[in-house]
Parts: sequence; C-alpha cells; structure tokens
Amino acid sequence: MTLNIYNSLTKEKEPFKPLDEEGRTVKMYVCGQTVYDYMHIGHARTYIAFDIVRRYLEFKGYAVKTVINITDVNDKINDRAEDEGRGPWEVAEEFTRINLEDFEALGVKADAYPKASDHITEMIELVETLESDGIAYEVDGDVFFDVHAFEDYGKLSHQDLEDIRPEREDDIVASDKKRNLEDFVLWKSRVLEENMGQSGTEGDASSDDGDATGPTWESPWGEGIPGWHIECSAMATTLLGEQFDIHGGGSDLVFPHHEDEIAQSEAATGKDWVNYWMHSGLVRMDSDKMSKSLGNFVSSRELLEQYGPEVIRLMVAGTHYRKPLDYSEEKLEEAERKLEQLRNTVQTVEAELREVDTVPGQYTAYDVETLNEVFERRGRFLDAMDDDFNAPEALKHLYGLDDLLNRYVADAEEPKRPVLERGLHTFHQLGGILGIFAAPDTAQSEEDAVLDMLLDEIMEIRQQLREEQQYALADNLRDAIENAGVQLEDTDRGTRWKRS
Repeated sequence: MTLNIYNSLTKEKEPFKPLDEEGRTVKMYVCGQTVYDYMHIGHARTYIAFDIVRRYLEFKGYAVKTVINITDVNDKINDRAEDEGRGPWEVAEEFTRINLEDFEALGVKADAYPKASDHITEMIELVETLESDGIAYEVDGDVFFDVHAFEDYGKLSHQDLEDIRPEREDDIVASDKKRNLEDFVLWKSRVLEENMGQSGTEGDASSDDGDATGPTWESPWGEGIPGWHIECSAMATTLLGEQFDIHGGGSDLVFPHHEDEIAQSEAATGKDWVNYWMHSGLVRMDSDKMSKSLGNFVSSRELLEQYGPEVIRLMVAGTHYRKPLDYSEEKLEEAERKLEQLRNTVQTVEAELREVDTVPGQYTAYDVETLNEVFERRGRFLDAMDDDFNAPEALKHLYGLDDLLNRYVADAEEPKRPVLERGLHTFHQLGGILGIFAAPDTAQSEEDAVLDMLLDEIMEIRQQLREEQQYALADNLRDAIENAGVQLEDTDRGTRWKRS
C-alpha cells in the first residue's frame, strides 16, 4: 500500500513522493521549543508524533534527516531571566539542556538541534535578500515583510488577505510603522542604554549576559534581534536546503508562524519550500488547550519520572496525531496497564522459547493458522500506518497480535519455535515503530547469558526434586527464585521462567 499523508497545505491526503526519489532520503523539520521552561505533555505529544513519522519512514527504507530547532532568542526567555535575577543566556542554556535530556528520555531522535543564536548571520542575510527584492522594508531600525508583495500569502491557513487578523505576537513593534497592519516583523530594533554592554560584530551577541532585556546583534539596520518566524526559515534552509519534504509542528503554529515561514522562504528563493505540511492536534486539559500561559500544564519530566517514556508514547499513539488529545491521569494509567500486558506477552513467549524443541515437529492446522494470522496482523498494522500514520488503528492490530500469541502459547499442544520466533520478531518490530519497546539486542550480554544458564540448571534441579516427591524442598526453591525477581509458571510442558 502507498503511504498517504494529510497535507495541511492542500487539506487532502496525498501519496508520499520524496524529493530525493532515487536516494530515498527524506528531509524533515519540526518546530522546537522556546527554552524558558520545562517541556509539557502538549509539546511532547508533537515530538512523539513526528518521531513516529520518522520511525515509520525509516522502517519503509528511507533515510530520514530530522531537524528540531531550539529557540534560544526570545522575549519569554528575557522575561524569566528578569523575574529570577539571572542572565538570559543562563536561562536558555539551562532549559536547552533540560529539553534535550527530555528528548532523549522520550526516545525522540533528531540529526540536529540547531540553536537560533548560532544562525543569526544566516537570518540577517535572509532579511537582506528580502529587502533587496522589495519584499521587506525598514523603518527606524525595524524591518517588516510586506505581505501584499507576496501573492500566495494565506495559502497554508487558507485565509484571504483581507480577513487575516493583524493581532500578532510580534506587534510589540509599533503598528504605526507598518505599511499594512498584516505585515510581520523580520528584525526588531533594540536601542541599548550606555550600561548595557558594548557593540559586537555581525553575528555576535552584543549585550552581555547580565542584561535581562536580552542579547542583541549588530545588523545593517542597527542593534536588534531577529523576528521569531525568520529564525526557523534560516535554520531549516541552512540545514535542509531551499526545498525539503516535511515541515511539522503543532496546529497552533499554522498561523501566523508557519504561514510567515512560507512567505519569507518562498519569496527569498522563488521555490516551493516544503512539499508536505503536517500538524499535530493540541493537548487539552479540562477542555482547554494545555499551555504555560494558562498555567494548566503537566511537565514531561514529571510524567517521565512517574510513568516512564513507553507509557507516555503509548498514550500519545492512542489518539490520531491530527486530533486533539484529551489528557487525563486515567489515560496514562490505562496506557500503563496496556504496556504491562504487552511486556508480559514478550516475556511469556521468550519463556516458551527456552522450552520448545530446536527442531520443530510436524505442523498442525493450528500452527499454520497462527503463523498466517501473524502475517495478517502485521499487514493490517502497516496498512493503518500507510493511511496518514494512523497509530490508533495500528495499535488495534498490535493488541490483536498480543492476544494471538498468548492464545497460541496456552492452547497449542506443541508450540513450534519458528511460529514463536516470527511472532516475537513481529511484536518487537511493530512496537518499535511506535517506540513502545525496542527490539532486543542480538548479542546477549555475558552476564545475562550466565544467569540464563544458571536459571535453567536450577529449573532442572527443581523438576528433579518434584519427581522425587520432595515437594517441600521444591517449593522452598521456587520461593527463593521468585524472591529474586523471577516468575515461574508450571505448565503441562514443564516450568517456564521469566524475569519480573
């Protein structure tokens, strides 16, 4: 089945065709954090959703070059620094580290995490290009993008220019400087007081870290800072080129952020910038959007400590990435129960594999039926993922595979090693696409191998004690084994063990 992706630009599902069809490289940019606070579960939902996109594309054989930016130049950082009596760089560096640690803990991977402060020169060059082409204009050190000079403005948010709201976050710059209220800022002037540091060279921060109003940079228009939107355009283009495949982010970024990114990038290059625009739904808490400004958020770090990454990822995968996700502790607890169920199945199959014959006997109709259903469940899982990464539908088939394997272990008179191995491999493979659990290392550690051999020997001793009707000793041995964190299960085919 062909992979189809819902494109916010066209409002349709479209067959996925990467720009690099021969090399099978896919380039993806995801808007990252403004590093002034902890990541909350609303942010984590977006990054997990696009990490699943990355994992599935890699499963399909693509090499995915992923970029998630870090916005470390922003007035929210300056405000927190001022409130806490710290320097803006100190705040930005602290939360950059914290956010990267949380990405790692959540299993979210990228090839680059560019910081806005490292790409000021590219931002200035991009603004200069727009100004020289007559798309941007400067007034008293502030530079604006003239939206009327870009005929496709509004094509992502599907708004007519006359209907676009002039209220913008960047309208802290006086609106009476603009030609049109809809215009947005590319560069903001910052007039420094005499005691706020010395001027630096282009591309270097001019104000020192003790200035809570934030760092500034020298530019052709004087001291200032870049606008929010120009930051992502410069970083994405620098690392991925003038055209790339996928641009992702939360649905709240469609307008104005992504709309403005398109306008300034395409006006500067004359090329279609991104092929597929993808947006994740917001996370709601008590029917309201989860946000730091409303104070109704739960940090990802808090949930990681309480539940762990796989539970969070399983909860996120349970709602289609484009739909709003209603957060609740009940949903997390349900995901925790489901994850425990899946893990228990893995352990059950692994325990059975230690007992079955290496050379399988004659296959029964039940063996063949089970093997066929393993492949059928796999196919249905992948069909769901091919339909715009429909993880909730895919999960249904993973749970179906879970039931299938447990039934087979319980009901088959003589389970066959190839059926168990194929089922377990498929279970790890599909779960790995969602990042729920990783495939086991092929090379078992020497310590684990020794422990496995020791447990096998102990199982034989216990079985011998039972055959000799020394049940008290056998029971004492069982208690000691279980106290050491190993679960035992007596079956008609012998005793299975698995680690708790």
